[in-house]
Amino acid sequence: MTSSPVEAVSKKEDAAQRGEAIYEQIKALLEPAHFGQIVAIHLPTEDYFLGRTFLEAADLLRQKYSDPAYGEVYSRRVGHQAAIHVRTPRAAGTQK
Repeated sequence: MTSSPVEAVSKKEDAAQRGEAIYEQIKALLEPAHFGQIVAIHLPTEDYFLGRTFLEAADLLRQKYSDPAYGEVYSRRVGHQAAIHVRTPRAAGTQK
């Protein structure tokens, strides 16, 4: 049985809240030594994996947990509120 769009959003929100709670517990271990890296957290076990990119962190996680279920992994950039920073010429002040 598939979940409804509302259930999928709820599951994402639950995973994000749990992931942030775990991140807050390990934050002192990660910052500032790994500032800017990506951390991928396996929510059921609270194991975490660090990489320079999302793909690198996810690959490390999958080496140990080969097939995590939907909603079992939370990723974010260490030391930042946003995981991805986007710059456009206008925002960066380089527009001609």
